[in-house]
Amino acid sequence: MKRGFTLIEVLIVAAIIVILSIMAFAELGGQKNTNDLSSAVSQAQALLSEAQNRSVSQENNVPWGVHFSNPTNTAPFYAIFFSAYGPSTTQGYYRLPSDVAYATATLPVGQSVDVLFNEISGIPVATATIGFVSLSQSSLSSTVSVSSAGVISD
Repeated sequence: MKRGFTLIEVLIVAAIIVILSIMAFAELGGQKNTNDLSSAVSQAQALLSEAQNRSVSQENNVPWGVHFSNPTNTAPFYAIFFSAYGPSTTQGYYRLPSDVAYATATLPVGQSVDVLFNEISGIPVATATIGFVSLSQSSLSSTVSVSSAGVISD
């Protein structure tokens, strides 16, 4: 009596391994998209809070804000600034992950939005809602809102 595996048994096991691997990689890819979107939203919220806190504490005796830009010729980004947005008043630039974009309903391509906070009160000059969307999974989206009372939420 011979012992061992037939060719068909080996092929069936190999096929099962391939199918399970494909399913695992697909799940990991979906998780990466979710993590990138969540990270971008969290970082934008943190930067808005930082700008608000700097305004309240009157750092440099000027108001602080965040500039959200959705340019046509470069990657979308946001930046913390003081006084008024410009190269000399910007304290840091942050690019969106390559698979995350601004929702064009809240920030059309070629446009930008500045969220500026008043000194002492931390109340925004104007309310704002910025939408974020996953480019590889359009069903994944999130928003960051700044209310008239200065509450930053998603």
